[in-house]
Amino acid sequence: MPENYLDLSEILKSGAVTAADVALNGELTPKQGRAFANAIVDDSGLLKNITVDITKKLLKDRSALSTSKGMLVRHVAGKALSDAQLKKLGVVGARLNMTNGVTLQINITDEALDDNQDNPNFEKEQFEAATTAFRNDLVYLGWVGIDDNPLDAAPFNELAKGWLTVAAEATDTKKATLTQDTAGGEKRGQFVERALQKVCDIAHEDVTDDMSIFLSKKDYSAYVRMLAKDYKALGVLKSGEMLEFEGRTLRPQKGIPDGTFFGTPEKNMVFGLSRAIDRKRWYSNEISSLCYKFVVRPDYEFDIKKYVAIVTEA
Repeated sequence: MPENYLDLSEILKSGAVTAADVALNGELTPKQGRAFANAIVDDSGLLKNITVDITKKLLKDRSALSTSKGMLVRHVAGKALSDAQLKKLGVVGARLNMTNGVTLQINITDEALDDNQDNPNFEKEQFEAATTAFRNDLVYLGWVGIDDNPLDAAPFNELAKGWLTVAAEATDTKKATLTQDTAGGEKRGQFVERALQKVCDIAHEDVTDDMSIFLSKKDYSAYVRMLAKDYKALGVLKSGEMLEFEGRTLRPQKGIPDGTFFGTPEKNMVFGLSRAIDRKRWYSNEISSLCYKFVVRPDYEFDIKKYVAIVTEA
């Protein structure tokens, strides 16, 4: 840490906002990096339910044990398992690539600094705001990301390949397409119900009973309204609780396109995050603000791709 380093609380007390006093550039310590990464994850409903891998490496090979039913065989001393028996067992995993960073910048205006000189929680509030912004955008990127574009000018949806893109490009995920029969009078809720059934039908037998199904909020609403109208299940409109479909939890998510239905056990979804986190702080005369920039390095994967089923609307 530089000798002239001031934390935000000291800046507030001293009023020192000159470029020399507030300049800070470098990587967080491993302890700070893990704390920042953990703060991103801690309060997120989705990230708390899936597998989060916080690592010091930028590249990491994960391993996962894939088993199938009917693995037990008669043990005969001195005799090895046959090729057919061994084929049922596969050790698989994901390769996390966190070499490309994504940036979040926060600007604290002079006015805000002046107004909070006597606010002992101001630094904590700014930290929480940063981690909340990161959390929301990282989850959203996990659904809308379509490419790993290394260019500085890469648009948001090309900052990383999200889960849907990874699933679509993989050769061993289960895939199907459906078309809504609007000519035959099929309403949206009915189509959603048919698509949910298709996800269950094509899912791998090992996980079909244990998966969750992710879908757009609009399609979820259409399904809920159909249940309320066609099945007189008005309670689903009032309870606010997530519905299930044949025992599988439905997870409506912002960022999933309408007509995309995605099923997998939630722990099969992997969010990788390197704890190599860069932080820069400077004072901008142009906008009269104390500026923070954080760079984190995420990746999105599945431990076992054959345990993923995705149905898209044609």
